Amino acid sequence: MNIQVVTDDNFNGHQGNDLFDGDKINFRNFKVKKSSTVLEFMHMLADNMKYPVTQIRPWPFQFRPNQTYRPTLLDLEANLNKTVLDVADNENPWTVFVETLNPETGLKELPQFDKDSDVLIFLKLYDPKRKTISFCGHTCVPITAKTAELLPDLCRRAGFPVGTPLLLFEEVKPFMVERIESHDLPIEKSIEEVMDGDIIVFQKDGLDIYQYDLPTARDYFKDLYYNIEVIFCDKAIPNDPGFSLDLSLRMNYEQMANAVATYLQTDPYSLQFFEPQSYREGPGNPIRCTYEGNLKDLLLYAKPRQPRKLYYQQLNIKINELENKKQCKCTWVTSKLKEEKELVLYPSKNGKVTDLFDEAKKQVELEPDGSDKLRLLEVISNKIYSIQKEETLLDAINMSGSTKTYRIEEIPKEEVTLKDNETLIPVAHFHKEFYSTFGVPFLLKIKQGEKFSTVKERIQKKLEITEKDFEKYKFAIVVMGKVEYISDEENDVQVDLSLFEPHPMQGASMQARPWLGLDHVNKTPKRQGFRWRSPFSQLAKK
Repeated sequence: MNIQVVTDDNFNGHQGNDLFDGDKINFRNFKVKKSSTVLEFMHMLADNMKYPVTQIRPWPFQFRPNQTYRPTLLDLEANLNKTVLDVADNENPWTVFVETLNPETGLKELPQFDKDSDVLIFLKLYDPKRKTISFCGHTCVPITAKTAELLPDLCRRAGFPVGTPLLLFEEVKPFMVERIESHDLPIEKSIEEVMDGDIIVFQKDGLDIYQYDLPTARDYFKDLYYNIEVIFCDKAIPNDPGFSLDLSLRMNYEQMANAVATYLQTDPYSLQFFEPQSYREGPGNPIRCTYEGNLKDLLLYAKPRQPRKLYYQQLNIKINELENKKQCKCTWVTSKLKEEKELVLYPSKNGKVTDLFDEAKKQVELEPDGSDKLRLLEVISNKIYSIQKEETLLDAINMSGSTKTYRIEEIPKEEVTLKDNETLIPVAHFHKEFYSTFGVPFLLKIKQGEKFSTVKERIQKKLEITEKDFEKYKFAIVVMGKVEYISDEENDVQVDLSLFEPHPMQGASMQARPWLGLDHVNKTPKRQGFRWRSPFSQLAKK
């Protein structure tokens, strides 16, 4: 049969009910024959633990009716020659606490234990400041001794000056401790139904303890009922195993954030948290820092028998500031029509397009002799569909669509002010079929009555194309799916602005805007699409 042995050392660090957590403890395991006697087992123990047999005493663990699991007396005189299987009452594995002689006592063997008048008591120290339990060993005392006689020993074990006022509690059952009110009564009366394996929890007394969240051991064990292990994973790290914290289901957002920030040694306001997804692994919706529920509400839909998980990321901006801003994903394009960088901007939620430009200017470099003015273009399928007005509210612009992007660029000086006979037209690249658009579209200023050859020259200059390559370009006006090519013989034709006026669409509130198409082979090297790592990736710490 298997025998699981524990000593005082195994109880250190345990923060919960009873003396250990069966899922976390490392037992010292022994395999013995079922026919082995208790005496033979004790000699095996003594040999393994390097103690004389007179310096060890086994205390089998036993479940009590009140759901506790405590050591109980094994009458060695009566059971020494019985088999371990009989004494264990066929329990396999059999868990046993082994009491060992403290070398500091100077004794050569364990003192005799009187089963009728002595009691084995385990001791725990509670620290309200750190909200922690420290195991302080065990003691064997007469049940007739006054509780006050324990106090000097408790102070010494805790490192307190002897005479320090103490509060004493009996750990009655899971999540419940009762205060031992009188220290002048015998232990048999101050502890109701005193038994071997009882636990006394003690702490310093004083008014200063009430400044803490859980000032007494009673508060601690009551709160322990709501404790749960939560794993926090960094959403910026794929498959991050994360770290675990024991938290209370009654915690609010601020308390949870403070606990995580303490572990990460950072400011709680630099953290953003995310709910878990209900249908697969990974972060879901962000949790607002003004969340009014508790941790229990956040974990409400966690899968049963699965680790409770939340996700987080560290920010370079305070979370309360971030939540008052609107996320806008845009592409910055330079005057040479090179898609230079992707921008994630955070203007005020109630802001306008002009506020978006203010944020963009913090991240981009404008031309030294440029106009210092920006514009926002809506781009769909490599074609410019609209220019957003500066006074447009950002809430009126949907930047989360997957079929369109928004582009910010500096307005060329010559396009800042338009005369009555001038306009801006959208220009896009395509090859053979008008819907096969590619490359970077752009806006071009044209003037009523100017020669088309002049327009072509400006396009060639803007695109920086050689004469040889530009000769292969064809030009077409595209509107509502119709393509009308401009032949080379029409170079001297004069520009008619009316051809580029928006066309009303039947049954639709919007208008189709004509665009100038450049038909040529796509020689642009393929590039990977933008990868938005997360909604707030630009603000996450690297």
